[in-house]
Amino acid sequence: MSNERYDLRVYKMRNRTIRLDILVTVFTVGFLFNVCGEESRVWTSLDGRTLEAEFVAGTDRNVTLKRKTDGRRFTLRLDKISEEDRKWVEEKLEELNGPEKKEPSGIFVDRLNDIWEKMEYESLKFRFWGGKKLKTNKRYPFVVFLHGKGSGGTDNEKHLFSVPRKFTSKNFYKDNPSFIVAPQCPNDGQGWRGEYIDDVIGLVKSAIEHLPVDKNRIYITGVSMGGFGTWEALSNSPDLFAAAVPVCGGASPRIAKKIKDIPIWTHHGVADNVVRVDFTRQIVDALKDVKGKIKYTEYDEDSGIKHDAWKPCYGNPEVFQWMFSQSKKNR
Repeated sequence: MSNERYDLRVYKMRNRTIRLDILVTVFTVGFLFNVCGEESRVWTSLDGRTLEAEFVAGTDRNVTLKRKTDGRRFTLRLDKISEEDRKWVEEKLEELNGPEKKEPSGIFVDRLNDIWEKMEYESLKFRFWGGKKLKTNKRYPFVVFLHGKGSGGTDNEKHLFSVPRKFTSKNFYKDNPSFIVAPQCPNDGQGWRGEYIDDVIGLVKSAIEHLPVDKNRIYITGVSMGGFGTWEALSNSPDLFAAAVPVCGGASPRIAKKIKDIPIWTHHGVADNVVRVDFTRQIVDALKDVKGKIKYTEYDEDSGIKHDAWKPCYGNPEVFQWMFSQSKKNR
């Protein structure tokens, strides 16, 4: 056999081997892509047409899909698909781009149960609400509610009746999932000052450490004695809170400069015969003087509101929509 013919046979054998290697590589890559790819789901357009396809990629405006029947890829605008599909894309992007998983730990282990759990922290007994469906790879707002005088003690019961029910109502909670704490002041005579307000702040920090909390969305609200406590908490830890809603409370004007960067919406009735409206007016005026982020709703005598400004405040859906829209990222 001549060297020329021999070289030709070797060349052909090598060429076949290379083509076989390419086929194996293509098959392997395709196999891995199918194994690792998304499962198909049925997508629905606004006009009711359906399509079975895999999710490939997405943004806040578009979604790219791979049709199951022929593998063709195409991109759709989110406003052209169903609300259910838009929600699915939103959750998928949060799963892909969101923070690492953070399982509840410490005192919050096994406490996400859609009920008001009875718990304790330092000097305080408190109730805690965390939804069963909250995900460990997302971060959620954290809400603190401080009750007024007459609900203190150690039974961990009576203060719960003054918590705004809106926080855990089905429709509101679905749109505003969060963690909620309602501590009970052990001594109404002392109120939300000293050790008790320090422990409230400590509880919030413990929750940040042990729960998937959004540190940029910590909110606090309170009524009467709890309204004073809300101002006190802002003064003691101004960098902690994203927004506050103090109701029929008050604070010294001297704290205005310290808390001027916190969005605050406070409420008080002119005819309040328990806590004079001047307690709120003074801090509001001081905040305006330092160009603070203050909103103030004052209920006049004709409204019939006295020492119960929490009724129109918590009954106004705009209040909580405003509160939950606040984030320290926007400061």
